[in-house]
Amino acid sequence: MNMIVQAVLILIYATFMGFIFMGIERKTMARIQRRIGPPLYQPLLDTLKLLGKRESITHGFIYDFGPIFALGASILALMFLPLTQNFQLFSSSGDLIVVAYLLEVPMLGIMLGAMSSGNPYSGVGVQRGLLTMVAMQLPYGLALIALVEHYGTFSLQEIVKAQQIAGWSILVPALLLAMIVFDIVFQALLGLEPFDITTAPAEISMGPMVEYGGKQAALLFTQHAVQLFAETAFFVILFLGGANNLLELLIKQIAVLFIAIFIASIYPRFTIDQAAKFLWKWPTIMGIIAALLAVL
Repeated sequence: MNMIVQAVLILIYATFMGFIFMGIERKTMARIQRRIGPPLYQPLLDTLKLLGKRESITHGFIYDFGPIFALGASILALMFLPLTQNFQLFSSSGDLIVVAYLLEVPMLGIMLGAMSSGNPYSGVGVQRGLLTMVAMQLPYGLALIALVEHYGTFSLQEIVKAQQIAGWSILVPALLLAMIVFDIVFQALLGLEPFDITTAPAEISMGPMVEYGGKQAALLFTQHAVQLFAETAFFVILFLGGANNLLELLIKQIAVLFIAIFIASIYPRFTIDQAAKFLWKWPTIMGIIAALLAVL
């Protein structure tokens, strides 16, 4: 019973902070572009408004199940993260692989639901999203291999403990390269510029999300909030020494988020062929070097 209460509290906290992170993203982008921007709590208000709608368009069971599947994977990934040094709800000897896999599953869930809508914009967005996923697998895997080779474990808790003793991962040359690779993949996983080709509002009207509205759209916003929190926490755990408490975790998460926002503000959107070529070139080369240095 105690574990259930802890899981609920973690989910509430992560969801709320994820919405605040979304607000920080919108507000910071606006200030960079010399606009005022919406308040930090606007994404939460938008989601509550969508939840309040009585009717939602549906295209069948798969269409409705896609957002639920995506949200469930994000929540499960969150439960495997050691958010503080001495607290991890679920743990295993291979939770690094479990979390890395689960954080990719939401995109598949959204693609699954979008394809069943029959909308051509959704179809184009799904094709772009799947190609982006394929392109980022190699550098993503190489960055994780470098971490595993250096620390000799697949346990996130052990990786955090090792950093508490020897210093953060980014102080090691091989893992600094792995961090850069992971940060590039991080942009693609969250669909931030220059990898926002899956949604591309000006081109394909939000792509996979074009047909979603009402409660389904609210689920997708909630899923994005949970994933944003989980992704930033995962980054902190792997490269910034984890955290002793939630305040330290929050500060490090915001720092990681600001880096992603600044990159998104500077670089224009890739075309799908440019994105694939880029991911298979520089991040892959850096990932290979990082893995080799970690082995040596």
